[in-house]
Amino acid sequence: MGEELFIRLRYCFQGGYTLPQYCIDNGIKKPLFVLERNAKNFMLEVYAQFQYDNRMSAQFCFIDGEAESARISLNQRILGTTIVVKHISHKWINYFDAIIFLTLKKYELKAGRIISFYNLERFFIQRTYVDIPVLHFLQRFPKVKFFLTNFPDNIKRYEGGAEFEKQIPGASELGNALANNKGKNIKTPFDKFGYTNAEVIELLRIDRANRNLDGTSSLVDDNHPLKRIRNGKRETAYQPEHYKNKIYFFGPCYYFGRNAPFDKTIESYLQHMLNENNLPYRVENYGQAFSERTQDMFYNLNALDLKPGDIIFCHIWNMHSNGDIIPFCDVNDAFDPPNDYREIFCTKSHVNELGYRLVAEKYFKFLTANNFFSDAEQNYSSPPHTVTHRYGIPPQFEDSGSKSFVNEELEAYKKTLREKKVQIGALVMNCNPFTLGHLHLVEYAAARVTKLYIFVVEEDKSEFPFADRIELVKLGVKDFSNVEVLPSGKFIISQTTFSGYFSKASLQDVQVDSSQDVEIFATEIAPTLGITIRFAGEEPKDNVTRQYNETMKEILPRHGVEFCEIPRKNFGDEPISASSVREALKAGDFDKIKNLVPETTFIYLRGRYSMTK
Repeated sequence: MGEELFIRLRYCFQGGYTLPQYCIDNGIKKPLFVLERNAKNFMLEVYAQFQYDNRMSAQFCFIDGEAESARISLNQRILGTTIVVKHISHKWINYFDAIIFLTLKKYELKAGRIISFYNLERFFIQRTYVDIPVLHFLQRFPKVKFFLTNFPDNIKRYEGGAEFEKQIPGASELGNALANNKGKNIKTPFDKFGYTNAEVIELLRIDRANRNLDGTSSLVDDNHPLKRIRNGKRETAYQPEHYKNKIYFFGPCYYFGRNAPFDKTIESYLQHMLNENNLPYRVENYGQAFSERTQDMFYNLNALDLKPGDIIFCHIWNMHSNGDIIPFCDVNDAFDPPNDYREIFCTKSHVNELGYRLVAEKYFKFLTANNFFSDAEQNYSSPPHTVTHRYGIPPQFEDSGSKSFVNEELEAYKKTLREKKVQIGALVMNCNPFTLGHLHLVEYAAARVTKLYIFVVEEDKSEFPFADRIELVKLGVKDFSNVEVLPSGKFIISQTTFSGYFSKASLQDVQVDSSQDVEIFATEIAPTLGITIRFAGEEPKDNVTRQYNETMKEILPRHGVEFCEIPRKNFGDEPISASSVREALKAGDFDKIKNLVPETTFIYLRGRYSMTK
């Protein structure tokens, strides 16, 4: 009996669950503990628990194992008896079953009640670190929908799975091979998704973690475009600006999305499905690096600002729930035929983005089939069981500082305070040149905020030079008392932060990444000026700008910055754009230009055009 088992039993005892309570819960009236001779520390722990909780007594015996025989010496102070059992295989002794079977008759035990210490340990950990804290959590938040869940990570359950598992590398093995490839390209299971070797290395290293001073752990922040980890959490793509409730995922590496980019995780796929079905839920990724650190989940659970109707999926590694006690969502068949598991597993026990999509589909079907998207009061009842043992809830969970639901009167007061909050807005425009369409955006935004900053793109990669463009904007908005015009610098739509913006003509059919630019604005620029809302015009034609708007819509609200998309101003049936002005200039059509730009811009263009002629 190893020291590790002794330590785990001690932790469970300290957590609030004891061996006598286990016996009572399972109808065991005369427990007999059969231990190896060298397990004295473990025996003393068991003995102490029965002394502390003296509702029943226990019997003990020790095993002296030899190749041909074994001696069972019952504690003299308890039984005063010694039994010698001969011709017992040493291999059997390790599992105790054979020896215990030979003593069944003497102690009037039933064969069905033989329990190995390893199974006992598993039950104790389940009870102490899963059932008790979850039930306690549900008693405090009865209108939150909580489900324990699992993940289909066992390749061997599929035909040919054991052989296939031998053929694919482990994550560490693959990572080391790629890191030591000396510049040579290595074929990997990720090639079919188009990732380079360097990108695969990054995807394999998502699980780097911090051990925090408060006892928890968290993922290491990483702004790599594939990883997107901020404040210890992995970001979820497609999150809506407005939503009614949240769906939280807690679990090991599968749930923070190892081996997949941030927009191909279970959470991101599920968020996309919710958006497509107009379901007002926002999905949050609380996946963690250390699968065995169950306590991290409950620290993080108790720190949530929960609302009635919120949904939580919690995967506790190597633990399973009795569905009669705690609601359970089973997704273990997500990779079953007609799916081909060989297309899903990319490293041993880990899946690729295809696997995460299939699991997300299972969660979506589970939620919709059971009508869990309706109001909490209509479809959720309190948990059927409560914790009744005498030692209560583990103290590490009891005093964790959890939040209760917000008082309605306090919410109403906070709403009145928000109405007093000064709104500071921002517009970022290239103005190549400044048009009536730009002026319309300024009028719309300035009417809705106390202060409006206009950032004019400073990078000189446009037809009109920056000095002229910013001057035209200043002249065009001079009548707005709450508007200030600023250069964008090198961190707002620049060659450094969003180079694709200056190559839009060749990128119309390409997926562009403007996340770095938007992240810098949200985390650095906006807080510096107190900006609370960013405006942008709708983009019906330019695919690059439209993608930029989508990125702002996704990222800005995460950092407390609202995003507002403004309908474009039309001339005739066409939206006014700087490109249409430039086309008219080439044709010399100043009659058309006069309908597209303010007078200050028209004077500038006519003078500049005449000079070039």
